[in-house]
Amino acid sequence: MIAAHHRHRLLAGLTRSRLLAVLRASSVPMGVRELADVVHLHPNSVREELARLADAGLVAIEVAPAAGRGRPPLRYVARPEEDEQAPYRELARVLAEELERMADPATRAGEVGERWGRELIGSAGILTDEDTAVRRLVALLADAGFEPEGPPLPGGPIRLRRCPFEPLARDHRGVICGVHLGLMRGALRAMGAPLDAVALEPFVQPDLCVAHFRRHDEAPGRGRAEVSTVPVQPAASVSAGS
Repeated sequence: MIAAHHRHRLLAGLTRSRLLAVLRASSVPMGVRELADVVHLHPNSVREELARLADAGLVAIEVAPAAGRGRPPLRYVARPEEDEQAPYRELARVLAEELERMADPATRAGEVGERWGRELIGSAGILTDEDTAVRRLVALLADAGFEPEGPPLPGGPIRLRRCPFEPLARDHRGVICGVHLGLMRGALRAMGAPLDAVALEPFVQPDLCVAHFRRHDEAPGRGRAEVSTVPVQPAASVSAGS
């Protein structure tokens, strides 16, 4: 076992966090190749990340019955989940309240989210293809816990079936949803994508938020369904400046 703060740092890696989420959602132990298929990584990379999770005490390793000669296959299972996120939830609440006290909290929240999005993309190169950028954004949102549904048609909205900060977002909707809109905007800009995230409709259904996008060469109000730009209020859409 390692210290709690080292576990938190370990789970900051999206691949490790996603592997752990897949194992926690599984009712049976899983092998390396099964996990590699789910997260779309090479088995050797998955094996390395699983070893780190096991060293941290987050994953247990089981030896499956041998099917023939050679080493018996290993299976991985998530250990019982602890409430490791409680300190982070409290920190997020304090930070949200501080953002709300600032002048123009919606703008500040968007800037924070945009920085987050740029850091998640990192130095991954420049993309110019819209479809590739949207697919990558959907994968990033999935890794971050939003359970996104990609647009059914080119240029359509992304539907977010889960908010990883739902209790906080309901109490501090303006800044939390502003951060999430900024996250998408920052990721797209870091990719050099030809479109921008322009609005986020929070909780249009209990389990649904909707993110809207616009190509750089499209004027507001043309080509795609638009969401009005309105002041950030608890019951309103969160919109980027046009």
